[in-house]
Amino acid sequence: MEHPHLERLHAALRSEERFAHAAHENLTRLPLADRVALGVAWSGLRFDVEPGFRRGELLVLARGELHEGIGAGDRIRVGALTGRCIGRDASVAELVVRATPAEWEAAAAAGVVDLGFDPSTFVRYRQALEAADALESPVKTALLEGVPEAEPVEAGWEGLNPSQARAAGLALGAAHLAVVHGPPGTGKTRTLVAILARLEERSLALAESNAAVDHLVVSAARAGLAVVRVGPTYRMSGEAAALSVDAQIAAGPHAAALAVLDREISRARREGGPALWKLLDARRALREQARRHVLESAAVVGTTFGTLARAGDRLPRVHTAVVDEVTQALEPAVWVAVPHVQRLILAGDPHQLGPVVTEPGNPLEEGLLQRLRPQVPMPMLTVQHRMHEDVQLLVEGVYGPTYTAHPAVRAHLLADLPGVAEHPLTTVPALFVDTAGAGGERRDSRTHSVYEPLEVRLVAVALAALRAKGVRADQIGVIAPYSAQVARLAALPEAKGVEVATVNAFQGREAEAVIVSFTRSNPDGELGFVADRRRLTVAVTRARRLLLMFGDSATLTAHPMFGDLLDRVEVQSVWEPPWDSAGS
Repeated sequence: MEHPHLERLHAALRSEERFAHAAHENLTRLPLADRVALGVAWSGLRFDVEPGFRRGELLVLARGELHEGIGAGDRIRVGALTGRCIGRDASVAELVVRATPAEWEAAAAAGVVDLGFDPSTFVRYRQALEAADALESPVKTALLEGVPEAEPVEAGWEGLNPSQARAAGLALGAAHLAVVHGPPGTGKTRTLVAILARLEERSLALAESNAAVDHLVVSAARAGLAVVRVGPTYRMSGEAAALSVDAQIAAGPHAAALAVLDREISRARREGGPALWKLLDARRALREQARRHVLESAAVVGTTFGTLARAGDRLPRVHTAVVDEVTQALEPAVWVAVPHVQRLILAGDPHQLGPVVTEPGNPLEEGLLQRLRPQVPMPMLTVQHRMHEDVQLLVEGVYGPTYTAHPAVRAHLLADLPGVAEHPLTTVPALFVDTAGAGGERRDSRTHSVYEPLEVRLVAVALAALRAKGVRADQIGVIAPYSAQVARLAALPEAKGVEVATVNAFQGREAEAVIVSFTRSNPDGELGFVADRRRLTVAVTRARRLLLMFGDSATLTAHPMFGDLLDRVEVQSVWEPPWDSAGS
């Protein structure tokens, strides 16, 4: 490859793939009980093979107790056979496996499904870098060399506040590259939708994750834009699936003719003969015509970078792509879009967590916005509509004094919600409970991840108190930095119906009350990745009305940012009621 930066990204992708593959292979060599406990295998399954699926493949219904570690879209392995999970609920998973019935019978005897390793994303992103390296494009030049600030488009931004209107105007005025800096709660998706509504040509709506794409396209559709969501429907949320190509074909002008063909194909299957193949060819051609009609009728085509890398050549031409949550994307993912567009509008926050990278020290850990910050103007959205002002002030050192709370949220508390009674936890916006001298972290023997038993018990006390005062389970989020702590928190009876996740997984989410377990508690002040300023920023900005934190001040304040946090928030001791009831 000619350009040194693209070559570095290419090499980093290869290194990350090797590291991830080696880690996966290590998991596959563990005993079955450990693989199940780690969420990379299902066991004790019953299988039913559904007849009449695609040639050379079997559709299998796997029934049993299915944990969340394997989901729709994941590659799976059954013995020596490979396949994919295309759908699931709590007790049944749909698997597509390439095998003959005899091969399946032998492989499935053990009743085990393992999570497989899927290198396809790495391969497609490397191919995107290679394509970009050979391309002459003003978008490529802008991404590598930066751009000056554009002349803003000033008029027509009804419904946006001044900072949103300025960012939208600068983005629309940019020739090839623009960035919208959206701190927590400032409405960056709303700003992107306003930009999409002003574009006169068809545009792409992109993000790294299916959840982020779904949020963007549903928001655009609610604003009255003609949207189509492209990609596997089993990866989409319900409201986004209604915007999918399949859903719009089923509701479109070709639906009746396709239904007639389906009936004729069913009859031909029963009767046999050469007519079946002609009917299948006719249905394929008609469905492709219907697909083109849906895509050409859309003003906004929404998809992930992964689907764009796989199927971009089958999508209609566009001029502009807007990218939501770009901070969470590997930089090579963004390069997938470069051959398809003349302008990129990126939205994200360089102060939040970057992409998930498994190899320590891999250059991919640096997100695109971090790299672009000195080279590209990043107008910041300044009015947040999420947090109580006291919570927002915890990140004043990150976003500066222009980051302010909208009057509607500035003083709101849990006790202001319908059905919530007053209590010391419902009438305070932020609280830190100090566990210094009372607990101590441990390491999980299987995963080597960190957990802290006292903080688990404290979270149980807090959840019980909040629920007793009328706070609903779906209004509460519980987050921790480490998967071992998350697993123990999620297992609490008090956490039933509560979303419990790692800090990384909760990025982009919010809840009325958020409980944070910082987990680290050791005499050496060892924080690991808890010392990442971005992780702390994400953790403390998820809460709307209550931020409740548990942590060991003696350990955490080994890093100055935690000293600043404790200076800005009310602190209680674990030795005080009601926290003393958790025991030591």
